[in-house]
Amino acid sequence: MGAVRKLATVVIVGLVALSTLLVVYLAAEPARRDNETTEQQATSIERGTSLYITYCLQCHGPAGLGAAEDVEPRRTGGILNQDALMPEEAQADLNANFQSDDPVQQGIAEEWIRYRILYGIPSDQMRQNFDGPVQMPAFANDLNVEQINDLVYLIMYGDWNYVYNTAVHETGIALAQQQCMATPGADAAACEAIDDAPPAYPTVPPPADAPDDASEAEEQSGTPEAQPEQNPEADESAGDASGEEGEGDGEAAPSGGGSVEIEALDSLAFSESEITVKPGDTITLTNAGFLQHDLAVDDWGGPLTPMLTNGETAEFTIPEDAEPGEYEFYCSVPGHKEGGMVGTFTVEAP
Repeated sequence: MGAVRKLATVVIVGLVALSTLLVVYLAAEPARRDNETTEQQATSIERGTSLYITYCLQCHGPAGLGAAEDVEPRRTGGILNQDALMPEEAQADLNANFQSDDPVQQGIAEEWIRYRILYGIPSDQMRQNFDGPVQMPAFANDLNVEQINDLVYLIMYGDWNYVYNTAVHETGIALAQQQCMATPGADAAACEAIDDAPPAYPTVPPPADAPDDASEAEEQSGTPEAQPEQNPEADESAGDASGEEGEGDGEAAPSGGGSVEIEALDSLAFSESEITVKPGDTITLTNAGFLQHDLAVDDWGGPLTPMLTNGETAEFTIPEDAEPGEYEFYCSVPGHKEGGMVGTFTVEAP
């Protein structure tokens, strides 16, 4: 009988201990899941940062400022780090708010970012009859689903200070490696210490058609002074140097036809930045990007078009009483003018 009681006691004690362990495990489960999620998020941001440096750094910059970054020549990418340039109330008006806490906005932003990474700007589907410059290449054939997920997560939830610091650190290492390989008989100890190289800022590469040095520039232009500074957002040299009518960013649009068409681009530029018009001419603005854009001229009362979303078009007429001269036009969305989204109307006498 005593043996039975001892066995029963052991069983009861075991059940109580097992129940206690189960309760403790279940109580700790949320924290364990949170820790696991945090680790996965950190890993995704780390991988996304590496991918960003490889595929996105050249156009969007180490801090995600894109064309708004104060460097010359200008970078060509759109603004990814919206927090750095726009107040919170301005971001609320964006079609795609990349850093929003609103689940609805997060869904819109995720869809937009993923689509552009996959298909570029303009998208692959629209390029069949498109002969203009491609603002952003498509990466559908270069990145797999997991890599795209990491990039999307980085843009929406990453710390741009971390991205910046990682970019300048890796740029310093890359420069040190190049110097070590390019120096015959380089000090082996110095080459082994490449990981300790000082950080270096990733500069903007020159345009593909820019001359390598001053002598080539003189050969192409005849005189150094005649060659304006290269800028990937607005190359004014073609129309000015030859006197011919230009096409594309920064070139003068033809006058005398009574109408001019302009596109607003997410690279923070207008398709035409120097436009010659006469009073009464009609200007048609089309938003070719996903971010909201408009067109404003302070001397003519501010915004001349409503705020346009992707694909929307608006028209306005040059005032009949506009005096001959130059008038600055710009996009009034906070941060866009500062990022270079400006141009000039040159009004000729009727």
